[in-house]
Amino acid sequence: MSPIRLVPALLLGLLLIAGCADRPPVDDLTAAIVTAASEDPTVTVTDDQARCIAERLLDSGLSDTTLAGLAEDFDNPEVLSDEVDEVEPLVAAAATECIVDG
Repeated sequence: MSPIRLVPALLLGLLLIAGCADRPPVDDLTAAIVTAASEDPTVTVTDDQARCIAERLLDSGLSDTTLAGLAEDFDNPEVLSDEVDEVEPLVAAAATECIVDG
C-alpha cells in the first residue's frame, strides 16, 4: 500500500473508532455534571438537577460519541466537530429547564 493510500485508510479507521463510543449511562453523565459544578464556585447544582440535565442531554439527539465526551470531562469534552455548536445551547436549555424552571 502506498503512503498516499495509507493516510486516507488510517483517517477512515480513526473516524470509525471515534464514532463507535457507547452511549454513557445517565449516572456517569450525572456524575460528570456534579463534578464540573463542584469545581466552579459560581455554580450550584443538586444531584437531582444534574440528573435532570443528564436525562435531557441523553434525549437531545447528540451522538453517543459527544455524550461520552461529556461524561468523560463535562468542562472540556471531546465532541464531534459537527455537534460543537449544538452542545452549549443544549446544556443551557437543559440547565434552564432543570434548575431555573425546575
